[in-house]
Amino acid sequence: MGGIVLAARLQFSIVIWLAMAGASLLVLLILTFLNFRARPHADSPQTSFANQLRFGFLALVAFALGAARYQDSLPDLDSPEHIAYYNDQDFEIRATGTVSHPPETREQGSNVKLSVEHVQKVGETHELPVTGHILVRLYSDEFQYGDRLQVRGHLASPPEFEDFSYREYLAQQGVYSYMGDAVAHRISSGGGNLILRWIYAYKAHALDTLYRLWPDPEASLLAGILLGDESGIPDDVDQAFRDTGTSHIIVISGFNITIIAAMLVALFSRIFGGGEFGVRKAAVFALLGITVYTVLVGADAAVVRAAIMGGLALFATLLGRRQAGLNTLALVAAIMAAFNPQVLWNIGFQLSFAATLGLVLYADPLKEAFERLGRVRSVNPQLAATAELYLLQLQQQGQLRGTVSEEQLKEILRALSQSEKREFKIKRK
Repeated sequence: MGGIVLAARLQFSIVIWLAMAGASLLVLLILTFLNFRARPHADSPQTSFANQLRFGFLALVAFALGAARYQDSLPDLDSPEHIAYYNDQDFEIRATGTVSHPPETREQGSNVKLSVEHVQKVGETHELPVTGHILVRLYSDEFQYGDRLQVRGHLASPPEFEDFSYREYLAQQGVYSYMGDAVAHRISSGGGNLILRWIYAYKAHALDTLYRLWPDPEASLLAGILLGDESGIPDDVDQAFRDTGTSHIIVISGFNITIIAAMLVALFSRIFGGGEFGVRKAAVFALLGITVYTVLVGADAAVVRAAIMGGLALFATLLGRRQAGLNTLALVAAIMAAFNPQVLWNIGFQLSFAATLGLVLYADPLKEAFERLGRVRSVNPQLAATAELYLLQLQQQGQLRGTVSEEQLKEILRALSQSEKREFKIKRK
C-alpha cells in the first residue's frame, strides 16, 4: 500500500516500477542462494542479519509491485480509445453501452453508470470503439442493471465543488465522464452477469415488498438498514439522525455482516449437524451467503472490508486455526488495494479501517481493565468511573500499549484516589 501512495505522488512509468521490482527480486534470490550455500547456524548474528536483509528486499518487491499496480490502474485519458477523450467538446455524441451497476434513484430521475463500448459524433455515421464508464443523469427510473442503452448528449468532466470534489469521488469508481443532459433509449435487456442480475432483481423485489408493507419513513429506514438503499430516506429524517449522531444506525457496516455471518453459521450448522465436517460445510455456505449479501447491499468499501474479514475468519475455522486481528486487517487492506488501488482514498475505507484498527489494538486491554475495575466499583463507584475515563483518554492519545497490568491499574487508582483526596481538602477549606 505504501507503494500505491508513493506512486500517486511520483507518477513514474510502470516500466520503472517493474524494473525496480525485478531488480529487488533478483537480489533477494541471490541472497537466498548465498545463505543456503553458506549454511550458517540458525542462532548466529549472520543468520539474523541475512534474514532482515532478505525481508527488506521482499518488502521492496511488494512496494514496487504496488506502485506498478497503481500505474496500471490509471486509464490513458488522452487516448481516443477512452471515452474521457471526448469530454468538454462542443458537439453532441451518441454512446452505446451496458448499465454496469444498479441505477441510483434520486428525487428527480436517476444516475446510471454506463460501461461504454462505442461512441459516435451526432451527424456522423462512423462508430468508434472505446472503453471506460459514463455517469449518465436521466430523468427516468425505468432502466435496470444489464440494459443495453444508447445515450445522446454532451460529455463533460465531472464537476468540482468548493467543499467536495465530485470528480475525485467518481474517479475512485473508475468514472471520468459525466453526461447531465442525456436522452436515452433501451436497445435490449438481459445483459451483464446472470448471477448479479438475480441478486439485483431480488433486491428490487425486497424493496418493493418493504414499501408495500410499511409506510414512509419506516419503509425507507428499513431499506437503508437491511438493504443499504438510503435513497428513499426523507431529508428531514436523515438530518435528524445526523444531528443526534446516530446516522451509523442506517448505514450497512461490519456489525450487519457479523450478524448475518452468525445467523448463517447457526442455520447451516443445524442443517448439516455437528461434528467437524458439519461445521466446515456450514462455514462454506455462510461464506457464500456473506458474499451474496455484500453484493446485495452495494459492496461499498466498509462492507467489503467487513465481508473479507468475516470470510477469512470462516476460512480459519475451516482450517482449524485462530485469526490474528492485525494480520487479517493488513491482508484485507492489501487485497482491496490490489483489486482497486483508488480505494485507499475512499473515506469509507479509511474510517472503517481506522475504527477496526482501534478495536483490534485497544478493545481487549480496555475490556480486561474495566472488568478489574468492576471490583473497585462495588466499593468506590466514583473512583472506578474516573479510572475508566482516564483509560479512555490514554487510548485516544495513543498512550495505551497492550494490556494494563495489575500493578499499573493499582498505580492509576492510587494516583486518582490521592488526587480526589486533595480536591476534597481544597473544597473543605
